[in-house]
Amino acid sequence: MNASEDRNYTENMILILSATVRALGSVLAKNSEIVLHDLRHPASSIAEIANPQVTGRKKGDSVLSGMRTDPAFINVMEVKNEPVSLLLDYETFSQEGKPLRSSTVLYRDQAGRPFAALCINVDNSGIEQAITLLQSFSGIKAQISAPPPPDPATEHHHESIENLMHEIIGSTTAASPGNSRSDMKRANLMAVKSMQEKGIFLIKGGVEKAAAALGVTRYTIYNYLDELNNGDEPPAHTKT
Repeated sequence: MNASEDRNYTENMILILSATVRALGSVLAKNSEIVLHDLRHPASSIAEIANPQVTGRKKGDSVLSGMRTDPAFINVMEVKNEPVSLLLDYETFSQEGKPLRSSTVLYRDQAGRPFAALCINVDNSGIEQAITLLQSFSGIKAQISAPPPPDPATEHHHESIENLMHEIIGSTTAASPGNSRSDMKRANLMAVKSMQEKGIFLIKGGVEKAAAALGVTRYTIYNYLDELNNGDEPPAHTKT
C-alpha cells in the first residue's frame, strides 16, 4: 500500500469510527462517554464524542484535555504489527478528579503507527450515590470510598495547547528528587512516565519542552521512554 492509499485508508477508518461513536452514543446510558481521537492531529484530536458531559470535552479538543492519567497513551508511542491494541476496564480520573472506568482501542495504520483511539469512559458516581442513599435508608453503613478532592491546578479553563503543556509538565516536575543521582533519575523517569500517560509526547515540541523542564537533552528523554516501555523502571528508593 502506497502513501496515498494509506491516507485514504485512515481517513475512511476515521469516518467509520465516527459513525460508530454516534450510533453507540444514541443508545448508551448518559454516564458513558465515547470518544474518538484522531491521533494524526493531537492538538485537536477529538474527532467525535458522545455524552460529552461526562468529562466536559467537545469535538476539536486536544488529546491533552483528557484524563489526568491514561495508561493507554504509553502504547501510543509504540509501533506494532497488530492492527489494534486493547486496554480494558482500567481506572482513570477526569481533569476534576472524578474517578472513571475506561477502556481504549488503538487502531494502527499499515506501517504499524497508531492513528486513532476509541475510548469509553464510564462515570459510576451516580450509581454509587444511589447505593449510599439506599444503604442509609436501611441503616447499613456505606462502604464506598469518596473520590479524591479536585486538584486546584486543573480547576481553571485551558486556553491553549501551550498552556496545557506548561501545566502538565509543571505538575509532573514538582516533586523533589532528593540528593543522590539515583533519586534524581527516578524522579525524572516518573515525570516522563506521567507526561507520557497524559499525551505530552504526541504534541509537536513535547520532547523538547520536557527536556528543558528536566534539564536534560532530548536524547535523554528518548532513553527514558525506552526504559519505561521496556519495563526497566527502577524500584522505589526506601529508607531504613
